[in-house]
Amino acid sequence: MTGFERLKEQVKDQEDKALLQTIEYLLSREDMEQNYLNKEKTIEEMAEFIKDKAKKYMRNGWNFITNEVVYAWAIMYFSLPNSFLKIEKKNATKSKEKTKVVSNQNNTKDNVISLDDAKKKMKDKKETAQISLFGGVA
Repeated sequence: MTGFERLKEQVKDQEDKALLQTIEYLLSREDMEQNYLNKEKTIEEMAEFIKDKAKKYMRNGWNFITNEVVYAWAIMYFSLPNSFLKIEKKNATKSKEKTKVVSNQNNTKDNVISLDDAKKKMKDKKETAQISLFGGVA
């Protein structure tokens, strides 16, 4: 499998136009193909990385990020190791959250759960397989 095939496979059935435009740009970068084979990197994590970077530029609930800047962040994501970019593995944080949920289950009484547990459950229900660069459901 080539790096380009790996990218195409990850965005299969994707409908987010901004994400697809970014992937189209990445596919045009022949010099980056080997970087796309890195199993540490995924399109989902790239989208999260870009969203986190964009949040830093938000003012009064608005931000304007040009395509070129988004493309540069995407290239940065695939070019640099996660440790340098300070990206934590989701699996590690999910296992910590599962441990917390299990320990909090002992605190439930008569189908009453804590507000934190309720928020976590609602957040989990809202998560979808569809990835969006701009948050929300695409």
